[in-house]
Formats: sequence, C-alpha cells, structure tokens
Amino acid sequence: MVLSCVGIGKHFGGFVVLHEVALAIGRAEILGVAGPNGAGKTTLFDILSGHVRQDAGRVELNGRDITNAPAYARARLGLARTFQSPLVPSSLTVRETLAAACSAWSPKLGTTEVGKARSLARFEADDRRVSAELDTLDRRKLLLACVLMRGPTVLMLDEPCSGLMQEEIDEIDQIIRDIRDETQASVIVVEHRLELLTAIAERVAVLDEGRKIAEGPPAEVFDDPVVRAAYFEAPGKAA
Repeated sequence: MVLSCVGIGKHFGGFVVLHEVALAIGRAEILGVAGPNGAGKTTLFDILSGHVRQDAGRVELNGRDITNAPAYARARLGLARTFQSPLVPSSLTVRETLAAACSAWSPKLGTTEVGKARSLARFEADDRRVSAELDTLDRRKLLLACVLMRGPTVLMLDEPCSGLMQEEIDEIDQIIRDIRDETQASVIVVEHRLELLTAIAERVAVLDEGRKIAEGPPAEVFDDPVVRAAYFEAPGKAA
C-alpha cells in the first residue's frame, strides 16, 4: 500500500473524534471517504497530512513510518493535500502564486513542471489575474496545479467539489481521472457528492461518529443498511 494508517485515535477534550480508524490506498487507486457531517473525515485528513497529531495509531507512506513526521516532511516524501476552502494569496497574481509554489523548496521548479501541472489541472486563467479574484473553480484549479508541480505519489482532496455547479463538478471528475491515469498517483477524495464518489472511486470508506462503519465498492457500500441509516436517516445528520 502507498499510504496506510492503523488504530488512529483522536479526541479534543472529552470528545472522541476518531476511534481506531484504519485506512489504506494502493498505487494509482482512487479511494473515496464519505460520511455525515461531524464523522471525522477532515480530522483524518489532517492527521494523515501531518497538520494534526493523532493520540493513537500509526501512519505509513511508501512503507516508511511517518507517524511523527511534520506536514512539510510528508510533502517532500510525496504526499500532497488540498483543503475544503480554496484559499489563495490575496494580493499575488496567478504568475506570482505559481512562482511561489515553484520555489517552495529545493530544487526550484521551472516552466516545464508548471506547464504540465497547469495542463493536468486544466488551469487556463490569465497569469496577470489576481489569484483572489478568480472564481471558485479556477481557485481550486490553481491550488491543484501548485501541488501537482512536485509530482506527488499520493494526492488528498478534501471536498474538491464544494461550491461548484454540476458542469464544474463534471470537470473535476475528469481532472481527477486524468491525474490518476497520467501520473499513476493514488488519490483520496473526501466528498459529500456521493454521485462523484460512485463514478470515480474503486473503493469508498464511510465514517460515522469517528468510526469506520463500511468499506468496499461504492455501489455496495452506499446501499448498505448500516451506511444508509448513518448517512441518510439519523436525525440531525446531513449529506
């Protein structure tokens, strides 16, 4: 497995966010992570990417124990991650934002890597545009291009379709497929749009109240009575 975790636990005060969660993704696989609001999906992403320290459990990347590695070290080892909110530099142009990503660490990247990343992300905005003035889709594409420059082996996307219209979601669908097919990167997608996960993911894992309650092919998992009860039927839970 390219990225895996076992026994992941996390609590904030007396509130248990994750309890003994295990997850693994193979080479060039697209794995979906679903669950109702508050299930612990983003906290799991935060732990896997090194932005939050787990209270229990182990994380491995390409067979290497990265349990205690900081986020920047994980990035250098090939793990890239985007966030729910597509926040970009408020005053930098597109050109300046891409240049900053090129020089984030050694070796500095050049126009070849930028061009490939922009093409993969289907990012065609004018370099002179102020990044913060881009629409939601283009801001997501810009951030995706920035992380793709380094050729990650694992790409983690946290709600990449949030705030998008249906035709834009269809484009994100194709971008994710293209990234996997052209780079052989493994892609983990947290998403509330179950139709997207059903379309692109080989497997999905469902969390509920911090526990993994199901894992398998999307069609089977989303038809599981336990998943349906947790995801659709419990009072106060929303997709």
